[in-house]
Amino acid sequence: MQLSLPLDIEQAEVSGTIFQKIKACKSLPILSPLASKILKMCQDQETAASKLAEVIAQDPGMVAQILFMANSAYYGGARHKVTSILQGVNLLGFTTIANLALSFCFYRLIKDIKETATTGFDHVQFWRRSIFASMAARAIGKHLGHADTEIMFLAALLQDIGILALNEVATEEFLLIQEHPLESHAALNGFELEHLGVDHAQVGAWLAQQWELPEEFQVAILYSHTPELLETPVDFQLLVDVVSLSSVVADMWMIPNTESAIARVCEKSQGRLTIEPEHWGPILEEIMAGIPQIASFFRTRLGNFEEITHVHRLAAKHLATTTSQPTT
Repeated sequence: MQLSLPLDIEQAEVSGTIFQKIKACKSLPILSPLASKILKMCQDQETAASKLAEVIAQDPGMVAQILFMANSAYYGGARHKVTSILQGVNLLGFTTIANLALSFCFYRLIKDIKETATTGFDHVQFWRRSIFASMAARAIGKHLGHADTEIMFLAALLQDIGILALNEVATEEFLLIQEHPLESHAALNGFELEHLGVDHAQVGAWLAQQWELPEEFQVAILYSHTPELLETPVDFQLLVDVVSLSSVVADMWMIPNTESAIARVCEKSQGRLTIEPEHWGPILEEIMAGIPQIASFFRTRLGNFEEITHVHRLAAKHLATTTSQPTT
């Protein structure tokens, strides 16, 4: 599938230069060939579970993490301990296995970039935001009864990959961002469009094309900050809306002004994708319940647990009692 990016951004004078730099950049993130192979096998209805298990077994680190999740409470646990990757594949199913494999490869990609970085870009904060957004997307999708919350999890995790590419080719602009913190993550898009002629959502969708990710991921990334612009395919509207809202929810833990972030969540959850105040309690509980397992899966800390819990309590209190108010 060849996604048609809005406004022919690669043809525009300013953004065209950015894309030329991105294409020529040797330090851009590259998706693991093994992850691509696993993804294609999971999409093929003719793939046998035993064959998939053999391929995954080529990466002991991935095997260990998938078995960890197969035995975790986050995925329901198992009555009997899962000790082989074939058992894990049969228990979790192809979709979950594909998303766990891609998630793990994305984690290692971020880790590699962080270790070789020469700029002041905060990769730790980038990764924290990605994880909070992914947990929010899964929790919201579960609340809405979506058939495949794993797709929502991974799409939300990947939604900001364009930032990594822009940081490589527009380092000065991103250093400027760090010197002048923005009020919300959404404000970053406006800064990028003003100074670069392209935003990280468009670049991220382009990267997803290069990685040959499924169409739903490309679309979810492209419209992650502009869900109202999605016209087709309509089948992806809920996915796009959930991924977009997940970014706003992540702001509650990621920006200094928590109250302002909560107000934006109130506002954004009363549009086409409506979440009633009384439903936020269970959604937030779902997010909190997943933190230990997800943090362990990605071998990372999401921050001070007391601070995380404080934000959770504050959000639960205000989202359960506050009607949508326009932010100023």
